[in-house]
Amino acid sequence: MATTNAQAPGGAAQDTSLFGRLFLRYTDEFYLLFRLIFAFIVSLHGAQKAFQMWGFPPPGSGPPGIVYVAGWIEFISALLIASGVLTRLGAGALCVTMVIAYFMMHFPNGIAPHIFPAEGGFTATGGEVSILWFAIAGIIGIMGSRKYGLERLILKKELL
Repeated sequence: MATTNAQAPGGAAQDTSLFGRLFLRYTDEFYLLFRLIFAFIVSLHGAQKAFQMWGFPPPGSGPPGIVYVAGWIEFISALLIASGVLTRLGAGALCVTMVIAYFMMHFPNGIAPHIFPAEGGFTATGGEVSILWFAIAGIIGIMGSRKYGLERLILKKELL
């Protein structure tokens, strides 16, 4: 079946392929799944630091107090994002934490210190995770919880 573009309300082209129609029909459900997967990954990362488990902290991982606080912020932000309660606040806190993490832990090694050597490439400093999580949390902060969130279920609106 060939993909054709019909005019959507507002004059924008609308994807009429199978996946395009599925995404348009279940946008809120896909967004919920996206939020839950992201929050799960962030919660594990935060729990590792906050509860000092799974081999954490590794030697030379930075000032322990700051790393511990960052872990709690990540863990609580993940719970807020997943539950849909104060989603934008949780996402904003995570954005700030990722900026601090990048500039304190990853940027001092340079933007990309190992691009060509065999020591691990661009990912050797781990900074790409901070940048990616900043971007994802920023998108979630802009969009909020949308249709599926405890705040909307209980209060019929988002507070922030």
